[in-house]
Amino acid sequence: MFGKFSLFFFLIWSSLYGYRQDLLKPSDVKVIMKQILNHHLVDKVMTKKVFQNAIKAYIEEFDPDYIYLLQNEVNPFLHPSSEELDQYLKNYEKDDYLLFSQLNQLVKSSILRSRALRKSLEEESKENLFKNVATRSGLNQYAKNENELKQQLRSNLENYIFHQKRRYGEAVTPQRQNFIIRSYEENLRNVENQYLYQDEKGQTLPKVEQENLATLHILKALASSLDSHTSFYEANEAYNIRLHLQKEFQGIGLSFKEAPLGVTVNNVLEGGPAAKSRLIKSGDILLEINGQSVADLTFEKIMDLLHDETKTEFKLSFKRETKTSNEQENYHVTLQRAVVILNNDRVDVSDEKFGDGIIGIIKLHSFYQGADISSEKDLQKAIDGLEKKGNLKGLILDLRDNRGGFLTQAIKVGGLFITNGVIVISKYADGEEHYYRDVDGKVSYSGPLVVLTSKITASAAEIVAQALQDYGVALIVGDEHTYGKGTIQTQTVTDSKSPSYFKVTVGKYYTVSGKTPQKDGILVDIVAPSHWQHIEVGEKYANTVEADKISDSFKDPLKDIKSELKPWYLKYYIPKLQHRTSIWRDLLPTLRKNSQYRIANNKNYQYYIKGGKDMTRDSDEDLEWSAQESNMNGGEDDLQLNEAVNIIKDMSMLHTSSKK
Repeated sequence: MFGKFSLFFFLIWSSLYGYRQDLLKPSDVKVIMKQILNHHLVDKVMTKKVFQNAIKAYIEEFDPDYIYLLQNEVNPFLHPSSEELDQYLKNYEKDDYLLFSQLNQLVKSSILRSRALRKSLEEESKENLFKNVATRSGLNQYAKNENELKQQLRSNLENYIFHQKRRYGEAVTPQRQNFIIRSYEENLRNVENQYLYQDEKGQTLPKVEQENLATLHILKALASSLDSHTSFYEANEAYNIRLHLQKEFQGIGLSFKEAPLGVTVNNVLEGGPAAKSRLIKSGDILLEINGQSVADLTFEKIMDLLHDETKTEFKLSFKRETKTSNEQENYHVTLQRAVVILNNDRVDVSDEKFGDGIIGIIKLHSFYQGADISSEKDLQKAIDGLEKKGNLKGLILDLRDNRGGFLTQAIKVGGLFITNGVIVISKYADGEEHYYRDVDGKVSYSGPLVVLTSKITASAAEIVAQALQDYGVALIVGDEHTYGKGTIQTQTVTDSKSPSYFKVTVGKYYTVSGKTPQKDGILVDIVAPSHWQHIEVGEKYANTVEADKISDSFKDPLKDIKSELKPWYLKYYIPKLQHRTSIWRDLLPTLRKNSQYRIANNKNYQYYIKGGKDMTRDSDEDLEWSAQESNMNGGEDDLQLNEAVNIIKDMSMLHTSSKK
């Protein structure tokens, strides 16, 4: 989710995200790319194919929505001759990036043209723009002429307005209309300025900063040309990834958003300095930072001030609308930066009564690991809490929106449901294989288990789902298949002191059966579809690595274990190996038949999966937003989850009957 710019996001930043990166220069390109290529699973040297992919990536990074460039402008770049590619490679060896300079000149001229076209659009009657606006599909290709390009821009603006109206409600006031148009323009300009080499006031940046931006764009294009999961990151992007993986950061514990009345507090994070002050509330309007007024500053500049890692203390001024009168209440607060642990988007736990017990539902959002927290610990705590609450007759592990995270956590989470055994095997370019095992001999839960997945369940989440399916301890329910990310990346992102930030695909992973979810994903046991069934999303639609298969490891050969350690494994590990069970596989025909009958006869579900619910998706980068905003799990009732609960009930009852 870290590459393309998309209009359809809510601009919410968290403070304080301290980040800094040394300024890049053209001579860094070859040095950094050599590091990336040395690690890469397939491409070890720069080739004509890589360079051609990089040209395409550069253009798509800038214009993913086809609102800037014309077809006749991009054609010469997208279809270079073999001789031209040879010359580009020779220039690359000499640190000559004239090609990308020419591309950026085209980008600059398209930005100026777009600004003129947008001005004419935005000067139209706002009543026309905001009346009866709906999502427009637009062209999925470059416009042939300026008239077509203007229509693309109109569709893009109307889509933005549509989603903002959904956010604020249909009754959009004139003041809010002005804000929506202004925020649309500012969002675009924040990205455009990086290609124009300008600051937020339109002033030309110093040469060293221009070189930094140019080099950044080149590295992003070259890295992403290798495969869909090799990327180069800016420092702020790397910080956000680190935050997602570690669930903790140094800051004051506030998130802000841009709103019609100004920059307002979006959330006060539990346990942070702001929460401990007991003064700040969601909706309060930011006035000053360390004595400096923010009235005339862009949102981006305000965030830069709050991101100043040289400061440990921040004096903030706010105003608050009072409910008892039309007056405003101003106040000041001083906050010291400290470690803030994020409690949101970790684990959600609920349960449903069933017979003389309960069915537990645990939603795991990602595979994270910080100093004192981890997905394994949170999941174990959730299971313990459910068992204390009642007789746990079934469990649903909801991984539908889980895009992965730390491999080590996938192994530990999978290990909660087996005694001992291989969870995942990684295989690298040189053929070397690494085995990752659960070795504690304990099972945290062994009853009826459903892993609920979707087409966007990916990476570490696929490891857990496929491993539990391999051992037979769980059934996989959801869309027909998962995302299909079976590649392994090494990265510098979690090293905050790294001089540059990138991740690179170095291998593929396989679960104990020897299968990899790469490209085709995991085939579910029982299909309970969502709207994702209609969307072409997943690894098979990307610049991807091919899938293959290796030998299974159900009877762990211990071939990677050092001789001095083998006695321990033979004595304590091998005797408690998890055996494949067919208990749920034997019941699968009945379970599947029951589920199909329920779905076929559920009018709400049929309406839902046939497109009754509105949904738009613009790119893979928008998946997280789309899933949340469109409520794609089946409306307020969550039809997919309801069906998973019904399947658990069937599993419990059929299993009980089979034992009699």
